[in-house]
Amino acid sequence: MPFNLDKFVASPSVEELDLLEKSEIVKVAKHYGIEFQPLMRKDEIKRYVLEYLVDESILPSTVLETAITVPTDNTFELKRLEMEMNKEVRLKEMEREREREEREREREEREREREEREMQIQREKEAREHEFRLKQLELGVIKGSEPKIGLHTGGFDVSKHV
Repeated sequence: MPFNLDKFVASPSVEELDLLEKSEIVKVAKHYGIEFQPLMRKDEIKRYVLEYLVDESILPSTVLETAITVPTDNTFELKRLEMEMNKEVRLKEMEREREREEREREREEREREREEREMQIQREKEAREHEFRLKQLELGVIKGSEPKIGLHTGGFDVSKHV
């Protein structure tokens, strides 16, 4: 149900004030001419409204004792500690992420070095095989250039018919 300022002003109550949103409490405070800072929290503005209503004898003074009080410094200290704890948790998460990334980089570096060693071994193996083929060709040429002694197939011998 939408907030009706005139209805609240006609019969204010702590219960109804507790149900209001910050913007609605601000309207009530402005109606009564209560000074407050716009950045104040809802509970603080509500406390000012209650104090004003008690001071003007619109509400009994007992409502201040039973009403929700403005958070004390302990509440702010707890909030600050909670924020610090959250910050520490985020820092630890970031540190774990950084360590994970470092391990991943080291693993990739080891993998790259292993691949380079394998490539170097493969190149050396290919170079040795190439040298071996060259030696085989050299030996084959030398063997091929030697005269074939004692091998006569019975064909035509030009040197005998010159």
